[in-house]
Amino acid sequence: MKKVDPIRAGLRKLPIRPVYLISMQHEGKNNIITIGMFAFFSGNPTLVGIGVKPSRFSYEMIRKSREFVVNVVDGKLMYAVRVCGESSGRNLDKFKQANLTPIEGTKVKAPLVEESPLNIECKVVKEVETGDHNWFIGEVQMVHASQDYDWNQGLLFKWIGESGVFFEVGEQKGKY
Repeated sequence: MKKVDPIRAGLRKLPIRPVYLISMQHEGKNNIITIGMFAFFSGNPTLVGIGVKPSRFSYEMIRKSREFVVNVVDGKLMYAVRVCGESSGRNLDKFKQANLTPIEGTKVKAPLVEESPLNIECKVVKEVETGDHNWFIGEVQMVHASQDYDWNQGLLFKWIGESGVFFEVGEQKGKY
């Protein structure tokens, strides 16, 4: 038998999901934000989306620059995920604070995170208002992957009660 949960508590029961570092640049200033709202929207053209609260400093930077980079997080970047998720880039250089190295992209001005094993350069093609987060839909321009990176090294995140917990990708349970 099922019971009715309060919405927030019920949604926290969803399976764990990836977490990403999103980097951007506007008028020569770099910034980075931790994002859990990520989705594929299309295969042709290749479109991905990120959900960002309009109150965030990163929101205005992406809105004005029309570019962002999705940086995949692995176990070495847990500290950076916390720093970039808990502080604002309005008054702080989060790359420096999180010990991250910005490197030049090939198709966008937004920096890639050198320490990330996989970077996805995107140009915004659409913004969708959806309540307390707006979605930036970006067309993928270029993907950079470390030679030794495998998808199962990605980091997953889950809120358990009031604590955020990181997981590595688990074992295979079946086939489709």
